[in-house]
Amino acid sequence: MATIRKTKVGKYTYWQIVESRRVNGKPRPFVLAHLGTAEQLLYKLKEGPLKKKVRSASHGAVHLFYKTAEEMDLVNIFRKSFAQQKRDGLETGQSLLLAALHRAICPGSKRAFASWAKQTTLPQLVKFDPKKLDSQHFWDQMDTVSEEVLDKVEREITLKLKEKGFLSPRLLFYDLTNFFTYIDSANGKAELVRRGHNKQKRNDLKQFGLIQVVTRDFLLPVFSSVYAGNKTYKELFIPQLTKLRKELAELSISVEEITLVFDKGSNTKDNFAALDEEEIPFVASLSAAYHEDLINIPDSSYTKTEELVYCRTRKKIWGKERTVVLYISEKLCQGQIRGLKQTLAKKYEQLSALKTALLNPRVRKKERSAVEKKVQEILKGERVPELVKVTILEKEKGRFDLSWELNNEFYQWLTKTYYGKKILVTCRDEWSSEDIIAAYHGQSNVERVFKHFKNPYHNTVRPLFHWTDQKIKVHTFICVAGLLLSQLVWKKAKELGYTSSIETIIDELSKVRQTEIVTITGLEGKAPKEIQLEDMEPELEKMYTDMVNLTF
Repeated sequence: MATIRKTKVGKYTYWQIVESRRVNGKPRPFVLAHLGTAEQLLYKLKEGPLKKKVRSASHGAVHLFYKTAEEMDLVNIFRKSFAQQKRDGLETGQSLLLAALHRAICPGSKRAFASWAKQTTLPQLVKFDPKKLDSQHFWDQMDTVSEEVLDKVEREITLKLKEKGFLSPRLLFYDLTNFFTYIDSANGKAELVRRGHNKQKRNDLKQFGLIQVVTRDFLLPVFSSVYAGNKTYKELFIPQLTKLRKELAELSISVEEITLVFDKGSNTKDNFAALDEEEIPFVASLSAAYHEDLINIPDSSYTKTEELVYCRTRKKIWGKERTVVLYISEKLCQGQIRGLKQTLAKKYEQLSALKTALLNPRVRKKERSAVEKKVQEILKGERVPELVKVTILEKEKGRFDLSWELNNEFYQWLTKTYYGKKILVTCRDEWSSEDIIAAYHGQSNVERVFKHFKNPYHNTVRPLFHWTDQKIKVHTFICVAGLLLSQLVWKKAKELGYTSSIETIIDELSKVRQTEIVTITGLEGKAPKEIQLEDMEPELEKMYTDMVNLTF
């Protein structure tokens, strides 16, 4: 009588049909047929002798990002710089690089990494089992990383950018931002997270900050530093300037070769004195509110070209006479006027509501001082107290009425003379006014970098599920590494003539899918496998092929 039995050969399990026969009076199994693996048998029973198993996964983005990491030698830099410990078949550097790809392409928590990776060809490219890479895997790997190692890796990456010719030190843009967290107020393990003025208006939450210095071309990050959330921009400038100078010296870049571009948030007498002492060239902006004498320079002093309207002069600023360039931006002016009109409409609405409440006989009577305080709170804001004149009239004891009017003369000065003007100061006396203005215009580039970090779909720093300083620094480093890869991929696209944003390019590349076709033709032998790309739109196929073929 025939029966089915299983037998293991190496790591594979096979099934056979056997029959028991007697040989010399003893029972011995005789194989009647080899059925193959359980999977092959199932397909044979259900579908017949020929069956194709098809698996499709997102390929374009992960392939191009990992290829770019290999071309820039990031794979080797990460492997040799971080601890050599292996967890789940991966060294620390490999795990951090995978986390950086995740952050750049489809940000999520460490716990979400496995489910994302399984939908891509990344496990096949890097040779790992995504099911093993849970949040504990990444935490264990991150535990081995020190701040000194992070600084070393950053320097090696910057050196590689310099070697490839991507580091253009002529202009470096400096800026800061902060990121709110959901770290418990009672948590005392993280000194970096503190309450402060949050740019996203989440002053109720703890935050930490990030300083970035990026290149003019393609916004490649060359220097970054995490700082405590309660620090102000002005007090951070000098220590970070010292650190930047040290970094440049280690890269064999003289400070005379670069020009540091920064915004007015870092302007203080001490900071400018430090720039003078260190002899670091700079282009910075000044607050128009403190230099109305420059704003009131007559229009006849301005030079007009097809693209610019500007005025150049000299003024003693922070104890030293410096070159000052003013330029007029019509776009900025219109935006400021729109903002002013919206602000005034809001203030008028609040004053009307207060007027109605004061005249309501059911409302408790008030002291004049309380009414004056409320009016001051409503008028709080840049230039509003000068624009809106409010009169408080006492109708009877404890009952007040309000009237207000716009200071039309000041409104005309604000919209016709004050708005639309930018004031720049520099020590680059030999530069033309056009070059100074062009240098400052690039400051918006670093602001775009921070927009990437706050974009929830690509390169975002959040979500951040860490509550120690060491983990926060490693997490931020991962995000910066992901941003670097994004900008390098964007560089490839730009060089090939593609004008879309990096976010759009990542989305398009993620549509490139790779298909794995396993054909089961019989019950014996290993089923043949075929790997190919799915059909796609010709434009997408051309972009993907062009970018893969372009190497650094």
